[in-house]
Order: sequence, then C-alpha cells, then structure tokens
Amino acid sequence: MRHKQNSNWSFLLMRGPDQSVKQFNVTKRSLIATPVALIAVVTSCVVGLQLQAASELKRIEQQQSLLQQRYDTMLSEHSSDINNKDSYINTLQTELVSLQQNQAKIDAKLIELQELEDQLQQFIQTYGEEVPISLDRSITEDEDNLQGQQQSSYQIATMAYQANAPLQEMSDYIEAMGISMQQTLRQASKVREEVDAYPNLWPTSATQITSGFGYRSDPFSGQSRFHAGIDIAGKKGDTIFSAADGEVIETGYDNQYGRYIIISHLHDLQTIYMHLETIIASEGDTVVRGEKIGLMGNTGKSTGTHLHFQIVQKNVPVSPLPFLNNQKHIKEESNV
Repeated sequence: MRHKQNSNWSFLLMRGPDQSVKQFNVTKRSLIATPVALIAVVTSCVVGLQLQAASELKRIEQQQSLLQQRYDTMLSEHSSDINNKDSYINTLQTELVSLQQNQAKIDAKLIELQELEDQLQQFIQTYGEEVPISLDRSITEDEDNLQGQQQSSYQIATMAYQANAPLQEMSDYIEAMGISMQQTLRQASKVREEVDAYPNLWPTSATQITSGFGYRSDPFSGQSRFHAGIDIAGKKGDTIFSAADGEVIETGYDNQYGRYIIISHLHDLQTIYMHLETIIASEGDTVVRGEKIGLMGNTGKSTGTHLHFQIVQKNVPVSPLPFLNNQKHIKEESNV
C-alpha cells in the first residue's frame, strides 16, 4: 500500500545558539493560496481604482464638455456682438463719409451764394443812387429780394449751429436759395443794362450850364428861338463822355452843329453831342457809359467853346436835366 505524500512544508526558525529552534508547518495549499489571495486583493484594488478613475474621468469629460458648450455659446454671443459692432461701425463710417460729402457740397454752395450776394451788393452800391424813376421799382424789388436772401443766410447759419439740423434739408434750402439769387441777379443784370443805357451821366467833367433847354434869345439874331438842348461850358480839348451805353449811329460835320456825334440808346432815346473839336468814336461803334468819344471845341455856329448836349426821345427833343438829376460827372483824369 502506497503512502500518501506529505503536502506540508516545514520552516525552521533559528534565533540564536542559545535559543531553541522553532518549526512552522505550512501546507502547500496555504502557501500558494496566500499569494493568490494577495494578487486577488491587489487586482481588486487596481480594478476598483480603474473604475473610480474611469468614473472621475467621465465626470471630468462631462464637465469639460459642459464648459466647452458654455464657452462656445459665450464665444458665439460675443462674436455676434462683435459682428454687430463692426457692422454698426461700418454704418457710422459710411454715414460719416456721406456727411462729409454733403458738408463739402454745402460749403461749395455757400461760397457760390456768397459770390452771388457780393455781386448783388456791388450792383446796389453802384446803381442804387442812379436808378431812373421808371426803373426804381425793379431795383426796390431787387433790394427786397436781397434783404430776404440775407435773412435766409442768417437762417442757414442758425441751422448750421443746430446739432440735429438735417444736412439734406439744409442743402435743399441752400439750393433753392441759390436759384432764387441767380434769378435775382439776372433781373439785376437786366436792370443794370437799362440803367447803363439810361443817359443820366454828365458828358463832361464840368457842370456849368451857360444856356438851358427851351425858348431863349438867339445870341446871333436876338429873336426868341427854341433851344433843343443845354450848353455846358468848358475848355477846348476837354474830354466828352458817352452819357450811357449805346451805339454810335452817326458822326459828321454840319455848318450849324459843327462836328457832332449821335448815339442811340434803349427806350427810343438818343444823345447828341455838338460843336466838337475832335470826334473819337466812329459810326457803328458800341460805346459804354462814361467812354471817351470826343473833345470839346467851338466848331459850327458857336459863340465860344462849349458842348451842346441834347437828348431826343422818340424823335422829340426833351430836357436833359431830368435825366441828369443826380448831378454826377466823370473826372477828367480817370477816363483820358
């Protein structure tokens, strides 16, 4: 009969020469089971830790995902705000450019208005005192228009200082005002043409009248005769000026009138200059008010050096004095 093999292991513990030896008996199963148990425990701990780590990692990943979503949401909102702000800034820049362009147009129009106003002011200063009665109403209307336009200029300036003043409205207002001023200037130009063609300028630098218009005693016969103009005294060679804008329609010599010039003007008016020493203007010439046309003399039937000045309206001689009511004349040195 076979003996069963011993499955125990013995361990001897020797503590010293004077100490007894202790023996421990351990079964092989116990010796193997212990490490296995330890390995199982360690494995369980490792698995537990791994599960815990996986759970923690999942939690962290969830938190990270949530944070990422929040971040993306915030970024999207901020991006939208930024885009809106960029769009708003672009809109403001576009409006600013438009405002600058409108402002430049307004400035240019204001310069044009100022030039027109200066021209009107110059017209009134030049012709305001020399307007004949028949044209006075037109000038008065132009002055009223100019005063109204000056008030409009004040309104424009007031609008310019208002922060909420619409530039387009101001631009339209200035545009309308400019058109009105141009119309007024055209009217003034027509009036100027009529004024300059109205013979109210003294034809000599001297203003001494030696014989008036109407019936008088003839210096040669002593009989009463009609004198169709006025005689203005002066020196031989004094400059004779055109009394108004017009066209020289006749020049020549006559035994009674001497050397003479006839100028045609608007409104069927003519001016005649007689007894000239020298004729400077020629037939067909267009002359302007105050232009030098001849020199004073004593030619023809004359008792001395003088200018016989005559105005004819619709072929009828009229007194020059109502035309020369402002008593103005041109200085010799300024037109020689």
